[in-house]
Amino acid sequence: MQFRKLSLTNFRNHAFSSFDLGRRIVGIAGGNGSGKTTVLDAIHFLAVGKGLTTSTDQAYLMDGATFFRLEAIADSEGEEDKIVIKYQSGKGKALEVNDKKISRLGDHVGRYPVVSVIPQDIDLLLSGSKERRRVLDITFSQIDGTYLEALIHYGKLIRQRNALLKKSQKDGRVDWDLLQTYDHKIYPHVHLIFEKRTEYCKRLSFFFEQYYTKLSGGAESVDFQYRSQLQEGNYGELTARCTERDRIMGRSHTGVHKDDLEFTLINKKIRDVASQGQLKSAVLSLKMAGHSLIRERLGIEPAFLLDDLFDRLDKRRASEFLSLVRDHTQGQIFITDTNAERLTDSVGNMDEKFTIFLISDGEINSIVDQ
Repeated sequence: MQFRKLSLTNFRNHAFSSFDLGRRIVGIAGGNGSGKTTVLDAIHFLAVGKGLTTSTDQAYLMDGATFFRLEAIADSEGEEDKIVIKYQSGKGKALEVNDKKISRLGDHVGRYPVVSVIPQDIDLLLSGSKERRRVLDITFSQIDGTYLEALIHYGKLIRQRNALLKKSQKDGRVDWDLLQTYDHKIYPHVHLIFEKRTEYCKRLSFFFEQYYTKLSGGAESVDFQYRSQLQEGNYGELTARCTERDRIMGRSHTGVHKDDLEFTLINKKIRDVASQGQLKSAVLSLKMAGHSLIRERLGIEPAFLLDDLFDRLDKRRASEFLSLVRDHTQGQIFITDTNAERLTDSVGNMDEKFTIFLISDGEINSIVDQ
């Protein structure tokens, strides 16, 4: 799979930009606020239906604009597709592939898979569980449409359940019939998500250990375990135990929105014993593992989106990771950096032809092909 062309209209600070992405390795250089990360946002948006760095669609709208439009030409499984996402303020977004509207996101996600590494990911193992679930959800949604659909339904129902509990706090009474209705609807979705996470995490862990060994030179052993409340019983039983607590606190305490990954280094919690270098190697290994899982399940090489890789990684570790990406993947690689010279040297060391776009204020100033 490869993106061939990309255009952005009214997308953040890009009034209109068009990119020819014919090479496997594509670099984008520019200062902070230049719009280089926005290019990766656009690719991620076209691939999975949402941006890379911001959760709301409205946040990507250029100041003063009422709409944005993203378009890409991509080769997938020997076919060339035109992918378009249109967003209209107040009306939402629409997705089209080859001029046909796609109503269900699950019918689209996974056809053009991507794996990203952004600066915030480096703190992934030290942050809250929400960020680790986000990595799982983006990865698993691209390999399994039923997982994505269950995730969408589950999220909507949990929000409705929480709204009811919050209202009950104010009213001093609970609509138990409605609460039970929500729980019955949640049950099949929460268990499907749990079963899929259990299955996919086993394979993800296998790849994770392999890549960490390569990055660390086999100096120490690492592992992670999937942790979920549903390992202790089914959703109905667990919810019954927490009903009174839910009522008092006004939110749901049971479900897969509490799941987490527990990482260990030499059989100890990694956040307690790992150095900064070991933590970074673990995060990069997890990203590589996600790439391998997607490739194994779909038979498609995902594109790598590497944003400001040198911002949080020293030169040696970044170079080792780029070599690992080059040697173990055949997919397209997008890399951004604030330093054009450093970016040119880094991709030049990958021994492949590449294109680098130099960007400022949402406009392409020059293009380097080598």
